[in-house]
Amino acid sequence: MKNIWIVVFALCSLQAKAQKYTGDSWAKVKSAGGTLTVIYYEQPGLIYKDEATGKMKGVCADILEDFTKFVKDKYGKTLTVNYAAKEQIFPNFLSTTQNTPNIMGITNVTVTEERKKILKFTPSFMTNPVVMLTHKDAPSISSLTELTKTLSGYNAKVIAGSTHVKVIEKIKKEHAPNLKISYANSGGEILKELSGGPKLFTVLDFTEYIDATRKQLPVKRQNVNFGASEELGFIMSKQTDWDLPWNEFLTADYRKSVRYRKIIVDNLGATFLSILK
Repeated sequence: MKNIWIVVFALCSLQAKAQKYTGDSWAKVKSAGGTLTVIYYEQPGLIYKDEATGKMKGVCADILEDFTKFVKDKYGKTLTVNYAAKEQIFPNFLSTTQNTPNIMGITNVTVTEERKKILKFTPSFMTNPVVMLTHKDAPSISSLTELTKTLSGYNAKVIAGSTHVKVIEKIKKEHAPNLKISYANSGGEILKELSGGPKLFTVLDFTEYIDATRKQLPVKRQNVNFGASEELGFIMSKQTDWDLPWNEFLTADYRKSVRYRKIIVDNLGATFLSILK
């Protein structure tokens, strides 16, 4: 009997966790208006809460605002965005969105074929180059072939659950077989450690580098080319129908619009706009 109650308690706990966030379906909003529930993983310039005003800011917040206007203009329905919570651990952010119907996960999630198997994505809202960062006093390299010689004794640290894990693993396999790799919950955590001057390098999104330069952190971008920029999208569970209006709204024409370009410049600067594709 005791074992049965343990099983019941465990099942109830899982159910409670699954019901932590709830949101309206698109079908409901299209019929009578309603709420789009959002969870977010904070990224400077993309999605964060302004502590002075309590309002959500960034590229993603501005795009969501435009989306509510689109729903009003096209369907005549009022859509309210509910920022339900900030998830501080990236793998938790991904799994919570995956397992919760009718919520949207907002941050710089790279669109990959592997993730498409378990998540729905909006169309890409932005491209984002991958960069390699070190402390500002580290030697400079221009190719990964120089890594073991010029950055001898350096270790790597990346965000757990991110696409950068595969980038680092590829670097280890092809260029630095003895490389030691550790993991962090966020880019901010890595940048803080990097600023202390250890023999450490990381691979992060260019948006995180922009934030580091704005904060005048003692970090340096290494001149290493990782190829094509990553495509970023908002994520949803496979059980949601919110992908339908997002496919109508987040088009190539929107990303070419004056409004979109202003959003990028206001939040990330003119330099970032110049590298967008």
